[in-house]
Amino acid sequence: MSASMITKKTIANALKKLMEKESFHKISVSDIMSACQMRRQTFYYHFQDKYELLSWIYKEETKENITDFLDYEKWEIIFDSLFYYFHKNQRFYRNTFKVTEQNSFQDYLFEHTKNLYIKIIDELLSESHLVMTGVIKQTLASFYSHGFVGTVKEWIENYCVVPPSDMALLMKHMINNQVVLLLQQTSDSSSLRG
Repeated sequence: MSASMITKKTIANALKKLMEKESFHKISVSDIMSACQMRRQTFYYHFQDKYELLSWIYKEETKENITDFLDYEKWEIIFDSLFYYFHKNQRFYRNTFKVTEQNSFQDYLFEHTKNLYIKIIDELLSESHLVMTGVIKQTLASFYSHGFVGTVKEWIENYCVVPPSDMALLMKHMINNQVVLLLQQTSDSSSLRG
């Protein structure tokens, strides 16, 4: 890992720690840099402002928890990891949901989970020897990704009362039952073949 990436992660972790107790709007760049014991100017070598830092955290951590695993990890394991990650970081994310001035966490999570759902749909189609147009596949992936993002947001806002293992299991059951049936029905419709 490069020195620049290590510094960015250190700064990001300082913000995350501060946001477990304090509103994003009340945290200054000086607070962040004081928490990670670095000079204030170091912040500006890496980020324009704290909003860019927050966007970087969303992008980097979503990538680390979804995209980096897409090519070699089973989708079921990715769901397990995601729910444990969000459970562990729930205080930070509850606070980030209140930040509306810039790119939101929901946007980043939606894009990455949409790619995850496309992978799932491709695998399920292949296993079932079914065919579906790219447009329909994209629409289904968008639909399920929106549902996933909304569910995760509500779960975090409600203090993750349901254990992460139960949430992951529920998602996997929904995919294995509802999505498979939907793919069969959608694939059987001649107007949607391609």
